[in-house]
Amino acid sequence: MRIRWPEKNQVLWGLLLLSVLSVLLQVFAFKYLLIVKLLMPWLLYFSVLVFLRPYPAAFFVFLLECLGARIHLMKLALTNSPFEASDLFAWKQAFFLKSYVDYVVPAIIIGILISLWKGLSFNKKQLLFLPVFFMVAMSFVQERHPTEAKANPVSSLFKLARVVYVDWNFATNVKENGILNHIFLTMSTGQVPAKGKLPYDNLKTMIDPKKAKNQPDVFLVLCESCYTSSNDSFETPIMDLEKDGFAHATVISPVYGGMTAEAEFEVLTGLPSRRYKGIDYMYFAERYSEKPDAIPRIFADSGYDTFSSHPLPGFFWKREIVHPKFGFKRTFFSDSMNLEGKKGTYPEDKILFDLALSEYKENLKAGKKTFAFLLSLYTHGPYTETDGDGGEADYKQRLAITVRQYLEFKNEAVRLARENNRPVMFVIFGDHKPAMTISFYKRHEFNEDFFSSKGAKNESFQFSTLNPAQQIVFGKVPLYVKSYGMDDSAVAAEITKANSNRPLFCLPGLMFEQLGVHTAYFTYLVDTCRKDPEELVDPDVLKNYFTDEIYGDRLFD
Repeated sequence: MRIRWPEKNQVLWGLLLLSVLSVLLQVFAFKYLLIVKLLMPWLLYFSVLVFLRPYPAAFFVFLLECLGARIHLMKLALTNSPFEASDLFAWKQAFFLKSYVDYVVPAIIIGILISLWKGLSFNKKQLLFLPVFFMVAMSFVQERHPTEAKANPVSSLFKLARVVYVDWNFATNVKENGILNHIFLTMSTGQVPAKGKLPYDNLKTMIDPKKAKNQPDVFLVLCESCYTSSNDSFETPIMDLEKDGFAHATVISPVYGGMTAEAEFEVLTGLPSRRYKGIDYMYFAERYSEKPDAIPRIFADSGYDTFSSHPLPGFFWKREIVHPKFGFKRTFFSDSMNLEGKKGTYPEDKILFDLALSEYKENLKAGKKTFAFLLSLYTHGPYTETDGDGGEADYKQRLAITVRQYLEFKNEAVRLARENNRPVMFVIFGDHKPAMTISFYKRHEFNEDFFSSKGAKNESFQFSTLNPAQQIVFGKVPLYVKSYGMDDSAVAAEITKANSNRPLFCLPGLMFEQLGVHTAYFTYLVDTCRKDPEELVDPDVLKNYFTDEIYGDRLFD
């Protein structure tokens, strides 16, 4: 039977249809409804009436909302991080993460395309909606790049309607305001933190930065999704590093299951990434100073050759912009690697380690000190499930290969260092737990209180709001350190001891303390990191101790 749509007042009937569908989606997906969530769907509806007939326009906007909600729920389940506007501007990364997508997303996209195909229409009456189209379009542009001008029309409408922007919790913001309102509210690239008085200003006259007492070559490895429990609940092959003599500690990542750039930011800057909402790289890459006070810059200023390497394209998390600014003299991404022999989605990490060894040999020949930052990839999810194991077997098999190749790399680097009478230090840490929530639940890494809902698959689990104690368990990842040829043989043990149960942003300060690098900020950081771990993951504490002025002074002009 063919559906007969009303032919009179189609614009109003289309608006009613969209409103009903949008409300049902919000109630079904989030079990919550505020009528103001209809603002952006309505605005988009009147905007697309410029080129679509009313009923297809209603379905088009509704399906856009469905797509955003679906991606948000998938991302939230896998990483406990909500969808935000900056994700739209990282669309190229989505092609490398397509293996996470189920049939629902392609089905919605097909529906959107059908709505466009069936609904395209151009007549003079539709020009009446052109002002709305331009108002919405320009508001999105202005919200993305805010200036000193007055608020844009859409944001003014949001204020008039008393839309409450829950900027302290993006997941709640989606729940209360709807995904389309949320995308607009998170559109801004973020204001550059203001400069001003620093809490360690008084230390600047007391501390004289000195040449480090130890200047080893340093290989810092961010190990993708590398994890092992501190007990026997979830042991993995990375524990083999302890058998090789690495000192071990458990540290706290700011993220889970993904969002590597946030953990990376903390280790390269010594600043908490959770201080600001969203992905720091995505919001601030172009705005960072050309010479921020990042860890690679400190090594470079101390005469080191600094390079980073990662077997993905440089546009991932805007590393091609961020890494040179942070002080890496050279960067190597997938376009400079031979990936022809790779099997599966990601190459084995041997390609990363071989490149580092090649560069190290050249530096030793030239008499240069080396600081290398290597980001592994082979253990990136998703993981193939076997007999309902949540992907454990696949994950551990891949991790075993990476650990073996890392130890081979380490042994060869040590041989080269000894031949050239150079001290060398190896630091490797997990950026976050793998997105295998169901396994962590079954093995009691996470208990019932961690979740607001559970299911038979990883993506069926939804994390509840975590208290500080839970946040520590949620973020636990391993840190391993080993050194050779250094005067103080206890350096590795001291670094891991000092970092035990501390956030990743503490690592640079506590590492430099052992290497004898003294600056006012690192002294302040080390002192702050002596606080109780639960304080160091508390957003209010972070806001008090890591003020806007610190970020403005260290990272921006």
